[in-house]
Amino acid sequence: MICIRKSIKVFFDWFIFNKMMTTNVEDPIYSAARKRRREWENITNKVKSIESKTPCTTDAKPYNMRDRKNSEPVSKKMKDGDFHEHQVALHCGLHAIHNLFREDSWPTVDEMNKEAIECAKESGDKIYNHKSFGGYWSMDTIIRVLQSHDYIVDNMVDTKISKGKTIYIWKHEIGTMCSLLDNENAIGFIIHQPQHYTALRKNLNKDAWQYSNSYNSESQLMNPHEFCKLALDGVWNIYLVRKK
Repeated sequence: MICIRKSIKVFFDWFIFNKMMTTNVEDPIYSAARKRRREWENITNKVKSIESKTPCTTDAKPYNMRDRKNSEPVSKKMKDGDFHEHQVALHCGLHAIHNLFREDSWPTVDEMNKEAIECAKESGDKIYNHKSFGGYWSMDTIIRVLQSHDYIVDNMVDTKISKGKTIYIWKHEIGTMCSLLDNENAIGFIIHQPQHYTALRKNLNKDAWQYSNSYNSESQLMNPHEFCKLALDGVWNIYLVRKK
């Protein structure tokens, strides 16, 4: 009985397939797919024929950025009265410099953008590698802005390749964390993390290091050994900022 049922099913499947092949009946699944494709093509052609209301310009912004306003810091002071810019989003490089120097009079967004354009011109690079609509600036732009205000910027870690591995070396000739803390010309560090900038500065008493991340509501004390470990492990790129 089971064999008869299987034979009937096989015959029925063959009959349907043969019928479709001989009568040119299209598979319902493919028919629905082709119908959907024709509908989308018609919609696309209609959209293409509609004239854009937004004028075409060379500095056109992405649609999701057109109505975005500049991000303003949530606050600029901590509970103890010390300066700290706390951001919601955008312009982390700007906030890192402000937090390092404890002031927001400079640089401005316009100044950052101007230096980014100059970086691109000098290097022959694309402008979007130095500034973006999202408010992210390159490290070259950060350095150029600081140098334009007569500050010296040093990458505090050298690298060399040994046995196929990258070795990170602290520039002791410039100073240690202890000696830099006592050095009045040393302001602190700009820290370049993946897609984010922060700062390490001296506390108000100038007897300890303070980590300032604009994503946080306040700056916090940081162990210099932890700071050096992150730099020498290649996690952070750190740049010492000092007076001439």
